[in-house]
Amino acid sequence: MKDFIRKNLKILLLAASLLATVLLGILAGMILVYQKGFPQIKNLEDIKPVVMTTVYDDQNAPIKDFAIEKRIIVKSSDIPEFLKKAIVAAEDNQFYSHWGINLRGFFRAVGGVLLGKKWGGGSSITMQLARGLFLTPEFSMSRKLKEMLLAIQIEKKYSKDQIMAFYCNKIFLGGSIYGVGAAARYYFAKAVKELNLAEAALIAGIIPNPNGLYAVFKRRDNVLKRRNHVLLRMLLLKLITVEEYQAAKAVPLPEKPADAGAESIADYFTEDTRKYLEAKYGDNLLYKGGLKVFTTLNGEMQKWAEDALREGLRALDKRQGWRSRDKLLNLLENDLDPASYELPSWKNGRFDSGQVVEGVVLEVDRAKATVRIAALRGELKAAACAWTRRSLRSLLKTGDVALFRILAVEKDGGKLDLGLEQEPEVEGALLAVENKTGEIKAMVGGYAFQKSKFNRAIQALRQTGSTFKPIIYTAALEHGFSPATIIQDEPFSYIDEWSGELWEPRNHTGHYLGPVTLRRGLELSLNAVTARILQSITPEVGVRYARKFGITSELKPYMSLALGAFEVTLKEMVEAFTVFANCGTRVNAYFVRSIRDLNNNIIEENGSERKQVLERETAFIMNYLLQGVVRSGTGWRARALPAPLGGKTGTSNDYTDAWFIGFTPTLTVGVWVGFDQKKSLGYEQTGSEAALPIFVSFMERYLQRYPETDKFVPPSGVYMIEIDKYTGRLLTPDCLYPFREAFLPGSEPLEFCNEEEHQKIFNYYETETESSND
Repeated sequence: MKDFIRKNLKILLLAASLLATVLLGILAGMILVYQKGFPQIKNLEDIKPVVMTTVYDDQNAPIKDFAIEKRIIVKSSDIPEFLKKAIVAAEDNQFYSHWGINLRGFFRAVGGVLLGKKWGGGSSITMQLARGLFLTPEFSMSRKLKEMLLAIQIEKKYSKDQIMAFYCNKIFLGGSIYGVGAAARYYFAKAVKELNLAEAALIAGIIPNPNGLYAVFKRRDNVLKRRNHVLLRMLLLKLITVEEYQAAKAVPLPEKPADAGAESIADYFTEDTRKYLEAKYGDNLLYKGGLKVFTTLNGEMQKWAEDALREGLRALDKRQGWRSRDKLLNLLENDLDPASYELPSWKNGRFDSGQVVEGVVLEVDRAKATVRIAALRGELKAAACAWTRRSLRSLLKTGDVALFRILAVEKDGGKLDLGLEQEPEVEGALLAVENKTGEIKAMVGGYAFQKSKFNRAIQALRQTGSTFKPIIYTAALEHGFSPATIIQDEPFSYIDEWSGELWEPRNHTGHYLGPVTLRRGLELSLNAVTARILQSITPEVGVRYARKFGITSELKPYMSLALGAFEVTLKEMVEAFTVFANCGTRVNAYFVRSIRDLNNNIIEENGSERKQVLERETAFIMNYLLQGVVRSGTGWRARALPAPLGGKTGTSNDYTDAWFIGFTPTLTVGVWVGFDQKKSLGYEQTGSEAALPIFVSFMERYLQRYPETDKFVPPSGVYMIEIDKYTGRLLTPDCLYPFREAFLPGSEPLEFCNEEEHQKIFNYYETETESSND
């Protein structure tokens, strides 16, 4: 054989040359044939990739993505050299020297196919880019030829750095993740430019099959071998040093997605944002257009709001008693083993002190229950269930899946001290608005978005109860009343001339104080007093003032307007209360600051809409009256907060709705609590009892982080005069209730207090605390 080859070498070489020429001619002919009718390379930068829309909070931190493909476009300068080198080592080590086709890789792949071996795919980085941009993924010789021709065209028009950037933004990297920017965030919670060598090698390594063979969180052994193989390739190609190679090999793989176990935040807010974007810009731009939506939401405040509302609703729900026995899933009754069954909620879960989590009851006796939470064991003592007023054995049995609060975690992390919880049926909402700008800083529309997507902060129309009274009192101040005006607090009834119905306003407590000042009527939320005020100024005036405050919901000029009988949204009421904090200026609450398109062009920009609806003097006097509600009236639970603070409680008939809306110089916060299907919250579950504690919980954390430095300062047109708070007369040494009151010029009292006036006031010489109404 060797002799034959030696004797005929020239003939064989000539034949091989002719064969190669023929093959190249055939290849060229096929390329020319396929060139007709398939894409021509013009401007790759004009090809719009599917890019996710990202919503940011007021600190420009991402809080939500809307996407079909999660992709973050990154610039070439932001792609670290480690990552570029890793991709070259893993996918195409001749990338910087070939003209679009890696011939060595191509012929190696062809040889592998002929011999039944897996010697790589043979497509260069540029060919992969061409396939991703223009072609379908299924393999055929026709597609491969098109890949090659497109790759040559791309290489003629663009630099290697540009091609690498296009590739890095296009590639699929698992799940719904596309591009290295989104991959860096998903796998490592980093911007792509912050990736280290080991992380870069992992991303490069999973490119061939990120959902299968190299699924990072499912095929960890494969992924580790693949990452280390890429590192070895980089070392052999002299792209990294031995020291760098060894250090990167020692880095462990990520254990779970960067956002796994993280609680979703601001679900109601981001859903409202999504609806707004969809209505204004359409589905295509929302899910594929790469919008950057910069909102007013403050992430810290949102977390505090969600915590405060959930804890407040849990506490209220417990006051209704235990009602979960018949609703509990029992594993034994479903042929499941309590000792081994893994609850879905445990996956990627956190088990820290304070968390409320599902657990499986393993044993129950009179004194305690043993509970399994994932791999941990917990103990529920009978004392921790005292709120149910039942024995442990009547509450739980072996195999039950129930909710537990982790009260404490032992130092070794092996044992938990637990309390019993139940999922609340009662709902609520919280809305926080910055006074000067109208920016919504926190919005919670219900106990849990997964349970109900109805946003009670902006959609629910509910009776406002006494939170409506400040609007009536404002109208009174501009119709001849002052804080010192004496009004009779006593029962009365009459035919409402506007509705034609008999109306009998009654104080919540059933007690009446006789003559009281307008201030005390508001502080104690006396219904009879407010009704007499509205009767004097007329319901038409009350409705007109409500419109000035920006309330657009349906209102009728009936006497029941005095007690908040008509239904209004929480957002409307919070916006209305900003008038008192803003010296008479009303702001419209808004949630989107600006929107930028994929090219970073501003396509929408919003700001505060301010309107002066009251004189500064009137607004200050109402502000001062509402501060008194907190200091001396129904808002007393908030008086310890370290800030100038005003507000008003509210309770509707039969304790169906509970409200509190409060404000500091900086922030106005509203809380509503109630059932979706209107029913009583329970006896004495007033605004002060059910809603105000939620406000206080939120404000405690807010003021600790953002101490209030501003004060409410009376304008020059307001007189501050010493009076007797109970009689409304000018102060004398014999008065028991000295108070510095605010007056409009000409409305201040002219007569001094005396013993006769003291005698007219019910319990003037009594020292017991007055009872308030809601």
